[in-house]
Amino acid sequence: MFKRHLLTLCAALVGVAGLSGCTTVSNAWDSATGWVPYFLKPYRADVPQGNLVTSEMALQLEKGMTDAQVQFLLGVPLIQDQFHEGRWDYVYYLRRGDGEEQIRRLTVWFNDDRRVDHWTSDPMPDEQQADQLILGTIKTFEPRPPKTAIPPAQPAGAADADAEDASGS
Repeated sequence: MFKRHLLTLCAALVGVAGLSGCTTVSNAWDSATGWVPYFLKPYRADVPQGNLVTSEMALQLEKGMTDAQVQFLLGVPLIQDQFHEGRWDYVYYLRRGDGEEQIRRLTVWFNDDRRVDHWTSDPMPDEQQADQLILGTIKTFEPRPPKTAIPPAQPAGAADADAEDASGS
């Protein structure tokens, strides 16, 4: 008889613990991972998603560019809202294996002629920093000016004239 009451009491305690919800189990797991050594923790891969835009790419944007030129430069936008057809959103999301998250956004607005009107951007890493972020050699980046300015494009005939002037003909 005593064993039966003890068994019923244990079953009731297990039932009450199960009804208390998953937060108890989750909190217990979170506190346990705090003291577990790094080499015993499971491997969690970094998860990059979206459009990786560097500061060099963003600097090449110019007012008046067509939507095809922007797509060639930056790629297909992650978000093309049907309700705002003149707006393209380039979003990059990186979740590290340790749970740290980074989100960077670049939004391009077009006028009625499908030409770039203006754009806004979060600070973007340069190409070297973007590579290091993907490889995991750095955790975050400090925005810095580009190393070299991109020279403006010259008309086809101007390059030949410059070459002739330099040769002294």
